[in-house]
Amino acid sequence: MPIGTVITFSLNLLSALVALLTSYYAYRANRLVGNSVLGAVSIGFMLLGIGLVVDAGTSLVTGRLLIEFPADRLVTVLASFTYLTVQMVAYLVIAVGYGRAAYGGASKAVVPAVLVGWAANLYGYTVLSYFVVLLLLAFVVFQGFLLRSGKKGGMSAIVMLAFGLVLFAHIVLLVSVLTSGRLLFLTGTGIQFLGFLALLVFVIRSEVVGPG
Repeated sequence: MPIGTVITFSLNLLSALVALLTSYYAYRANRLVGNSVLGAVSIGFMLLGIGLVVDAGTSLVTGRLLIEFPADRLVTVLASFTYLTVQMVAYLVIAVGYGRAAYGGASKAVVPAVLVGWAANLYGYTVLSYFVVLLLLAFVVFQGFLLRSGKKGGMSAIVMLAFGLVLFAHIVLLVSVLTSGRLLFLTGTGIQFLGFLALLVFVIRSEVVGPG
């Protein structure tokens, strides 16, 4: 197995662990305060953790990354579709949580966009999914900025940093998909891990994930 694939597998597995821990601690905090952002983060990061386990397992079994699109293996294609779909749904849940915090109701405008790619091939679906995730993350960061401006909090800057890193990671990942850049894919995976880790630090150190 190429060293790049090994590193990406390890980062995805660590990111999955961090995502699941973030989900757990956010769930614990949400039981105390009933915050829509906390609930969304808990559900969203649980889904992300599961999706990353699927992606890591696929790369381990095949020895290839999602970016290489091994379409000759049906199981790998199905696993890739599963991971990409779970990832979109996870960020959709988080975006809805921020929408509720900002506007008092769920934003439904992004839901049709998540469903568009079902009929597409794996490459088209991958590009679409990363683009949709970018839109969702941009929405989360923007709403977090607005909420932070309205109600400042000390540690909430870490949440902004976390989602900012994840947003930047997905920009790099999208470019890597469009250019078939393995190094860019590895870089984006590493940045995403740092973003997950920053959010985990916040939910461990705080009993509530502040709005932002």
